[in-house]
Amino acid sequence: MKPLQLLKSKQLAEMLSIPEGTLRYWRNVGIGPVWHKLEGSIRYDVDDVSRYVEKNRRIPSVRAFMEEHDGSL
Repeated sequence: MKPLQLLKSKQLAEMLSIPEGTLRYWRNVGIGPVWHKLEGSIRYDVDDVSRYVEKNRRIPSVRAFMEEHDGSL
């Protein structure tokens, strides 16, 4: 069995380039990556975070691509 790699909220916030408060908000409203509460400390499994990021991957539309790179269609 592969050992767990757990991240603290601060570590995950830095990894995702978001404020820790955003992670707190996500936990309160039931969105974001799966988290664990161990002895009062919040932890995120790296594999759960990877699955969450992949699940939320989006492919930009052709229109968005054209607007970003050309300014028009």
